[in-house]
Amino acid sequence: MNRFVKFLALALPTLLSALPASAVDVAKVNGKVITDADVKASLAGFNEGQRRQILSDLNTRREVVNNLVDQELLIQEAEKQKLDKDSEYETAYRAFRRQYLTDRLLSKNVKPKLSEAAAKKYYQQNKRDYSTDKVQVQHILLSDEKTALEVLKQAKAPGADFQKLAEKDSKDPSAKNNRGDIGVITRDSPFVAAFKDAAFGAKTGEIVGPVKTQFGYHIIKVVDKSTGKILNYDEVELRVKSDLQREMVQNYITQLKKSAGVILDEKAITSLK
Repeated sequence: MNRFVKFLALALPTLLSALPASAVDVAKVNGKVITDADVKASLAGFNEGQRRQILSDLNTRREVVNNLVDQELLIQEAEKQKLDKDSEYETAYRAFRRQYLTDRLLSKNVKPKLSEAAAKKYYQQNKRDYSTDKVQVQHILLSDEKTALEVLKQAKAPGADFQKLAEKDSKDPSAKNNRGDIGVITRDSPFVAAFKDAAFGAKTGEIVGPVKTQFGYHIIKVVDKSTGKILNYDEVELRVKSDLQREMVQNYITQLKKSAGVILDEKAITSLK
C-alpha cells in the first residue's frame, strides 16, 4: 500500500470524469481548502480496484490527505518565493500544457479506434514484421541528402570499401570506432521504422539509401540476413497494438497537415545549434 501513497506525493492531481456534486472539506492549509474531490482526483492515476483499496483503509486515507497537505504547503512556499513567476516555470508550464492537450486529443480521436479487431487485422496484414528475422547491417549517416547521394554513389562503386567510407564520412559519433558496423538487428530492435524497413527490405550485400530519419540520411549496407519464424499474435500483441497506434497517430497528423499551413525554414533549421 505504501508504494501507492508515495506515488501520490508527487502526482499531479487530475480531475476524474465523475466527481461529487458538492465537495466535502477534509483539510485546510493556511486557509486553502482540500476537499474529498481533491483526494479522489489525486487517485486518478490508479485503476478502480486500486482506488477502492486505498480508500477502504482509514490510515491510508489519512496518509493520502497528509500527502496533499504536504504538497499544498510546498506549492504555497514556492508561490511565496515567486517561483511561479520565473521563466523556468513558464517553460515547464507550456511544455506540460502541450503534452496534456496532445494526450487528450489523441485519447479522444485515435485511441477509441484501437480495437482488438483492428489490432488483429493489422497483425494479419503485417505478419512478417512480427518474425524472428535478423539482419546484419552497416551504415553511414550524413547530414544532408545531396551529400548522402554522393556517398551512396561512392559506396556502390566497384571495389569500394564501405567501412572506410563510414569511418571517413559518417556523422555517427560511433563510426570512428565501429566503422559503421551496427551489428545484428531484429524486427523489434529499437531502431527507427524507416531504417528497419529499408534494412529488412534489402538483399544480402545490397547497399540502399538515402533513408531519411530524424537523425539525418542513412546509407545502409546489408551484410547478412536470416529468415526466422512468424510469431503468434498472442506473443506480440502489445507490439502490434503499439505499432498500430503509432501508425494511427501518424495518419491523424497527416490529415491535420492537409488542412494546415505548415512552413519549414530549412535555413533556420540547418543553423540550429
